[in-house]
This record gives sequence, C-alpha cells and structure tokens, in this order.
Amino acid sequence: MSQPQFVTELLNTLKSKYQLVLDDAVEFFAEYKTLHLIYAKESKKFEEIQHQLTTIYNYKKKHNVLPNIKGHSDAKSYISELEAIKLRSQAEVDKIEPKVFAGFKKRQALLTTVATAIAKSMINERDASQFIATMMLRAPLPADHNRCDINEKTKPIYIAALVVSLLSQLINKDIIDDDYITSRIPTLTENEKDPDLVEHHEEELEIYITEVLNPIIVAALLHNIGSYCVEAEAIYQGDRYQVLDEEARKSLIKTISEHTNIYLNWGFGKPLERYWGEENLDIELDKFDLMQSIVKNYPKSQSPIGNLLRIPMIYSSFTLSTKLQHDFRFIFKAYDILASGIEKKVIYQPYAEVFLNMVGKYPLGAGISFISLETGYPERAIVSALNPPDPTTAIVKQLTRRQVYADDHTQVAVTKDYIVSNSTARKNSEFDTSYYKKQFPNGYYWNPSEAWQVDLEHKKFWRRDNRLKPN
Repeated sequence: MSQPQFVTELLNTLKSKYQLVLDDAVEFFAEYKTLHLIYAKESKKFEEIQHQLTTIYNYKKKHNVLPNIKGHSDAKSYISELEAIKLRSQAEVDKIEPKVFAGFKKRQALLTTVATAIAKSMINERDASQFIATMMLRAPLPADHNRCDINEKTKPIYIAALVVSLLSQLINKDIIDDDYITSRIPTLTENEKDPDLVEHHEEELEIYITEVLNPIIVAALLHNIGSYCVEAEAIYQGDRYQVLDEEARKSLIKTISEHTNIYLNWGFGKPLERYWGEENLDIELDKFDLMQSIVKNYPKSQSPIGNLLRIPMIYSSFTLSTKLQHDFRFIFKAYDILASGIEKKVIYQPYAEVFLNMVGKYPLGAGISFISLETGYPERAIVSALNPPDPTTAIVKQLTRRQVYADDHTQVAVTKDYIVSNSTARKNSEFDTSYYKKQFPNGYYWNPSEAWQVDLEHKKFWRRDNRLKPN
C-alpha cells in the first residue's frame, strides 16, 4: 500500500488537478452554444415529439381511431411529420452525444478525485487542521504580484475544507436536519487492537464520502465556475480583480450564477438514465440534487443548506483575499465581521455560531505572539488547530524559546490572558509599554508565510505530537 502524501505534496497535487478543472471549464463554455446547447435542444425536442406520438397512439389504442389534430386535416400526415422530425433530432443527438458524455466522464472523474482527496483529509480533526493551516501558510505574501490569481485558484479548495469541517461540527452537535445527510453518517466502532480507540465503520465511511462529502465538496469547488464563461470575461475585460461599479457587479453576479448552473447540468452533468442506467440513476440524482441545492441556496442568508457554503465563503474572503490592496492583519477581523453578520441576519445563526467556535478569533495558519509561562518572554507561534477550548484562545505551534527560533515546535493552548495582542495580557506582563513598542513595531500579529517558505522544515513542524501544553 502506498504511503499517503504529506500535506504539502497533497496540496500541490490538488492545485494542479484543480487548474485542469478551470482550464477545461474555459473550453466548456467556449463550445457550449455549438455543442451542449444543441444537444439539450435536440434532446428536449426528441422527448416532446415522443410524448406527442405516445399520446396519439394511446388515444388510437383506446378509441380505435386517430384523434383530430388542431390545425391539421390529416392525422396520418401529421404523424409522419413528427416521425421525420424525431428521426432528425435522434440523428443529431446520436452524433453529439458521445462527445457530451465523454465530457461528463472526464469532469466527474477529475472532480471526484479532487473531492475524495479533500474528504479523506477532513475525517480526522488533526489532519483537517493541518490541511487548512498549511493552505494559509502557503499563501503568497501581500506584495506578491501573483497573489490574487493564486488565492482565487486555491480558495475553492480552502472553502471546501472549511465546509466539511463545519459539517462535522454540526453533526457532532446534532444540529444538521437533513435526512439525506443524517441517514448516511457513519457509526463509530471500537478498534479491534485498541478498545480505547474508536474509528468510523469502514464501509459506512466510504458511502458517506461518496454520497455526502463528495457532492458537498464539488459544490464548493464549482460554486463560482461560471466566472470562467465568455460572458463574464467580457465584463472583466481582462482584469478579474478590478472594483466594478454596482451595475456591472450585479450583471456579473447574475452571469456567474446562470453559467454555474449551466456547467453543473451540462459540464459536470445532471444524471441522465441513458448515461448512468436505471440501476444507478436514483442515487446519482440524489447526489446531484445535494450539490445543486447548496450552489442554488448559498446566496440566501437564512438557508441552512446554503450556509454550509455561504459562511466559509465569507470567511475566506478575508483569509485568502483577492483584493488588490490587502493587509495581512485584516484576517483577524474575519471573526468579528461574521459575528456582526449574525446580528444583521446576513448569515444563518445556528451554523455561524458553530463555525465561529470552530475557527476561533485567531485563524489557522496565522502568526501570533504569546507570553510563555515557561520562559516569561513573548514568543512567536503559528495557530495550528481548529476548535480551541474557547474562541478567545488559540492552539499553536511554538516557534521561539526565549525569543530564539527553536525546532521542537511544542503545541501550546494559549489563553487570551497571555496572547500579546490583548491589552490585558500586556498590562499584566513584566514588560512596560516602551518594551512592546520596540519589540512589536509592526503590530502584534505577523505573517508566517515567509518563514514557512524559507526557514521551517515542514515535516518537522507537523510531526505528530499528542501533548498539549497549557499556557
């Protein structure tokens, strides 16, 4: 059995595969009107004519005579016309269908591969934290001229990870009220070798990944795919990150929504019996309906299923910003802005409260400083885990000891009374105001991306450590 990829290798693989999804989406939208739209129209025409013919023949079977057709003096000649049109439509469908179905197969296989890899990285909370934090640590620095482009193409993967993590917390707290999802939650069983260790039932977990997590993840990956259509590009005019006026912005939102729905139905492919077969059609339709429901409802502030995606999307707009002007410290406002969103009813409160407790005030992968009880000095650390004991606390990997970089990367649970950004912590410390001004001339938060790129040994940073030192 091959060893699972280390998180940085996995993220490189996912980034490359998702780029293939985006490149293919551009091609799909370019040929949609000359291929998929014709296929859709001819298929619909064939079905409508078949329905008319069936109705006519059923009438004849019941009454032993052909019905009178409005506008036609001869029912037989009308039937002949319908049969001729039906044959032409069938011939057009038969000609186009192989290419349409090949596109379904290619896109579904690629997106399923990406979704499954993300899903399996989210089952264990520690793995999920590592995945999300590493995405932040790999993010380009604010001055990087490719920052917007890189963040835009990695953000859907980041959002998908947050969506699955949120879903896990909602399930744990018995807040999810969706029969399709709850009926597929895998049971926990004792490990045969270690009775103290519980794990998911293997077959049930596979079903849960395939039938629940994958459709949800694909929804997150594709929620903005319509932005790659020709019509959206005409609005962007070569600059995807410009600030648009209100009229253009509304037009863009409408265009993206319409073309995302087109992609779901004809790019990814709404399940058709002639493609999936009768035996598999029902479950494929259920999976598609879950995916489409999330994409359709995320703009709705009080839709529970939509907020699975909506809340992480809003959060990610701060943590992986695509704005041309960006200050890293702005990510620390994400918690308060979401909390404000609850009060303003722009997000669904039950899910939002769980999400805020999950991410806490200090985003995964962010750099903070805390006053160490061990050394008595402010030490640098990187936020490393979801679900801190309290939103005002942070679980971190300590980087310095006595303000000198050390490589043991102890995991510490730091309370707000020792986090340097809190004025109370500074006031209660042994150091005066002048010390903090000198030590922290650029503020109390810091961006660890440069250290991640240059100084930190990634595998050593993420080595398994079951200890959690209180501070």
